Amino acid sequence: MLNWILGKQEETVFYGNRCIIQRFFIRYFSILSLCWLIFLGYSPLTQAEQPSEYRLKVAFLYNFSAYTEWPSLPDQVLNLCIYGEDPFGENLQHLQHKKAHEHEIVVRHIRNTEDLPSCQIVFITRSGIGNLSDIISQLDGMPILTIADSPGASQQGVMLNMAIKEGKVSFEANLAIAKRSRLKLSSQLLRFATEVYQ
Repeated sequence: MLNWILGKQEETVFYGNRCIIQRFFIRYFSILSLCWLIFLGYSPLTQAEQPSEYRLKVAFLYNFSAYTEWPSLPDQVLNLCIYGEDPFGENLQHLQHKKAHEHEIVVRHIRNTEDLPSCQIVFITRSGIGNLSDIISQLDGMPILTIADSPGASQQGVMLNMAIKEGKVSFEANLAIAKRSRLKLSSQLLRFATEVYQ
């Protein structure tokens, strides 16, 4: 890059034209200014304004719903059920009434495991993970996408399990459980998983 700029400088000197020299400096000072803007865009102030953990996880919930295929869905509705104490707060409002597969997402808060079969997606919060074995056995074979954000949840039968690594959301996928439940997880989704359990 430096050699290229030096070559351009020589070219302007060779022509000896003041207009060409002016254009050279205007062009490269513009590029330098752009570089500064990009650099300032990654300043600590900007990083401090980044979305919270659970706001990012809400975005992942939406993508999980968009990249999963169900054998059938109820008319016009995709029930996203939160089991356990809600960690998302107002961030869930971003999902309410959004559409995935032409179905409107309806967020519901479920307290009893007996009500989970009425859901298409179940997010098991950290406060509800103590009942995981009961939830897994109750939903076994049903076309219900299970999601959590607790260590080891995928190995215990949760289909998608989120984690935070170096400030970024990552996830594991249990493809074997999804297939047994007749759910199809898109290959476009699975390519971003840190681990896929077959």
